[in-house]
Amino acid sequence: MNEQARCFLRVRLFSIGLAALTAVGCASHKPLANATITQAERAVDEAQEAGAAISVPAEFKIAQDKLQAAQASMAKGNYERAIRSAEQAAIDAEYARVRAANQRANTTADEMGQYIKALRQEIERLPQ
Repeated sequence: MNEQARCFLRVRLFSIGLAALTAVGCASHKPLANATITQAERAVDEAQEAGAAISVPAEFKIAQDKLQAAQASMAKGNYERAIRSAEQAAIDAEYARVRAANQRANTTADEMGQYIKALRQEIERLPQ
C-alpha cells in the first residue's frame, strides 16, 4: 500500500471514529434532554397556574414558544439544542411566574392602601 492510500485510510478511519463518538455523545444527551424538557414543562405549568398567561401574556408566550422549540428539537434528535431551548423556557417561565406574582402583590398593596385611606377618612368623621 502506498503512502497516499495509507493517508486516505487513516483519514477515513478517523472520520468513522469521529462519527461514532459523535453518535455516542449525542445519545448520552438524550436522558438529560428529557429531564430538562420535563423541568421546563413543569415551570411553564407553574407559570400558568400563577396566572402568567393573563397578567403577563407576552412573557408567558415566550416561555411556551421556547418549550415547543425544545420539544421539536428533541423529536428531531438534536438533543443539545433541545437542552438549551428547554433551559431558556424554564428561565422564561420562572420570570413570567415571578412577574405575575409581583403584579398580584402590587394590586393587593394598592387595594390595602385604598382600604387604609377609607378607614382614615371614617376616623376623621367621628366626633372628637
